[in-house]
Amino acid sequence: MDEVVWAQQKDITSHLGSEHREVVEQWLASSKLALRVATTIADNSNKEGLAITRKERGKGYHPYYAVGDFNGDRKQDFAIALISNRKRKEPFAIAIFNGPVSKNSVPAYFAEGWDLSDGGLFGDKAGVMAGPFESDNCVILRKRGKKYVMKDCLEE
Repeated sequence: MDEVVWAQQKDITSHLGSEHREVVEQWLASSKLALRVATTIADNSNKEGLAITRKERGKGYHPYYAVGDFNGDRKQDFAIALISNRKRKEPFAIAIFNGPVSKNSVPAYFAEGWDLSDGGLFGDKAGVMAGPFESDNCVILRKRGKKYVMKDCLEE
């Protein structure tokens, strides 16, 4: 791989844990999807909402990366937001990887057609919440059986 491209890719994924970075890079390389990892600076238009959220959740909060036990199996899972290089409207995709992960892991959940430009991901034992900062206009992705299902945050 060209050194400049590798340096740019490394910067884009530097917020990921090393194990998760390897999984995402391997999956993206093998998936043939025109996706890249979403970045705070380039892809988030709600700087004020991000600043407020970081004040509440800590300076290390990254809106496009969440880690936790989302499926209740006591193993670390992670979710990541990606950007389609081909779509202008709703260009985000969300991938959830259940742990334990290995280099060849594939997402347990993957869906394109999201708009997370003014928000991000939040993960906890209940699942992965996706939506705008400081809003109830969000969804929660919860593990049900072998797949994740989407619930409106207001239904909870």
